[in-house]
Amino acid sequence: MHYLLAVSPLAGHLMPMVHIGAHLQTDGHVVTVLTDAAYADAVECAGLRFVALSADTRVDPPAAAPWWARSLPAEVRRFLLGRGELTSVFVKPLVSQAASLASLLEAEEVDAILADIAFTGALPLLLSESARPPVLVCGVSPLTLSSVDTPPFGMAWQPEPGLDYTQMTSVAHRFIMGGSQRRLNRALRQAHSPAAPVFISDWPRLADGLLQLCVSGFEYPRSDLPDTVHFVGPVLPGGGGDVDVPAWWNDVADAAVVVHVTQGTFDNTDLDQLIAPTLAALADRSGVLVIVTTGGRPGQRLGGSVPSNARVVDWLPYSLLMPSVDVMITNGGYGGVQYALGHGVPLIVAGETSDKAEVAARVEFSGAGINLRTATPTAADIRSAVEQVTSDGQYRAAARRLRDEIAAAAPLIDIATALQWHSSARAG
Repeated sequence: MHYLLAVSPLAGHLMPMVHIGAHLQTDGHVVTVLTDAAYADAVECAGLRFVALSADTRVDPPAAAPWWARSLPAEVRRFLLGRGELTSVFVKPLVSQAASLASLLEAEEVDAILADIAFTGALPLLLSESARPPVLVCGVSPLTLSSVDTPPFGMAWQPEPGLDYTQMTSVAHRFIMGGSQRRLNRALRQAHSPAAPVFISDWPRLADGLLQLCVSGFEYPRSDLPDTVHFVGPVLPGGGGDVDVPAWWNDVADAAVVVHVTQGTFDNTDLDQLIAPTLAALADRSGVLVIVTTGGRPGQRLGGSVPSNARVVDWLPYSLLMPSVDVMITNGGYGGVQYALGHGVPLIVAGETSDKAEVAARVEFSGAGINLRTATPTAADIRSAVEQVTSDGQYRAAARRLRDEIAAAAPLIDIATALQWHSSARAG
């Protein structure tokens, strides 16, 4: 079989998709990865065939909330940020993504397409009446599908049992987020496609399947979940051979509590949002070692000095780091949170941009950590949260329950099986 992996140019989306592609290739399939040229080396190093998207499909890190919005209620601020991100991540790249996808499909035969959740360039294909290969969506972010049982995606509200959220969702989609939907349909017209029959965040409903990269215990229960949705579990790459451990690595074994703090791979330009207040919160605390990974983005800035009990690096493989971590502090990157839960590590989450507030809400809902409900917590906020998580065993117990559920999942096998089944069914 020839499988096409269509991936938006976001590191947190690409990494699990490349790991999926490598597994499919070891099963004897031919795998092509369609993504931005910036990720050509990552794709080819995995032994996969690379095809470049048009240059104007790149996605920039999210902008911080404007000064005048910082005093607004958190829900309003999140919607303002969310509208901009729907446009930059889901709408703006659509036309170029669709053109690149159509060009590739014209040139060669593909048995199935696996597109990440942000690759809306697959929408014109799904809305076309022409014959097409099966299209499955890979859920590399929290489940975005609307439900009678959940608030509209983007509000980051935890659902209350027994409430019907249909009307709230309708108002949010038609009025608060209506501009995003209009921009989506304008983009679809430019791609010579009909308008979307569903709201932008519901577009995976149109695909042949949605393979959600988490376990069901990390999502809100939905009585109306489509039968095309399958929780396959997170794709957590293991160790990649020999690792150069830092010179200070022995300090990890000597620490009573190891705290890891990160702003992930995307929203990590301004390290003063989360990393700096964490360093201030835990500066020189006896027995506490703080391990910082910055992501190594050019132009990063970190105010203040680094305390003696902190170690700062661009990157460490989580296969090395996470078994030693007692608490992870993060702005809510989906992949990093899943990796922590895969090791039973409780979390403190502070994020508002992209899908991070939704990730934070799910961490709190599952009981596996604390949601600080802001992207810019104070040192006092963080210090209090660390004390709470390390002293109250309920957080680690919930994280370990999710660890056990994740350990029982077989995402790579289930994804390969789904692609094979849909390919064979379409061919038959």
